[in-house]
Order: sequence, then C-alpha cells, then structure tokens
Amino acid sequence: MANMPESFVHVLLFGCSRCGAPVPLAIVSGNRNVEEVDAGLVELKCSCGWSGSALGVEARGHWVHGWPSDVLDPI
Repeated sequence: MANMPESFVHVLLFGCSRCGAPVPLAIVSGNRNVEEVDAGLVELKCSCGWSGSALGVEARGHWVHGWPSDVLDPI
C-alpha cells in the first residue's frame, strides 16, 4: 500500500495506583501490533510523586496512530 507510515505511536492511558489520576504514556514502535506493546513492561510516573511499572495490557486505553517515520526513531 502506498503512503503507509513506517512508524507508529502507541498511546496508553493508565490510572495512578496512589491518587487515581490519569497517567499517559506514548511509545514509538515500528509495528502497529498492539499485542507487542501490551506484553511489554512500562515505567510510569504520576504528578503526585508515585512511580511504578505495569504491563501494557493493564492500561485503561490503548490507541495506535501512524506517524511519519522521518521524525521518529522506532524501538
């Protein structure tokens, strides 16, 4: 398919374990596949000072957006 982006931004939304505030996270990948990101462990930091780790599948929401590859370095 012509004009398909080679990079993708995965936007995940978690909830803070301490205060319940939203904790957003963006991950750049060369793959659109959500399962790859969902299986990975990510580090989270909330504005309340809490930090921790979670699996991507624990996110309350997960969106994928194509992005021009000339401005990103995919993992």
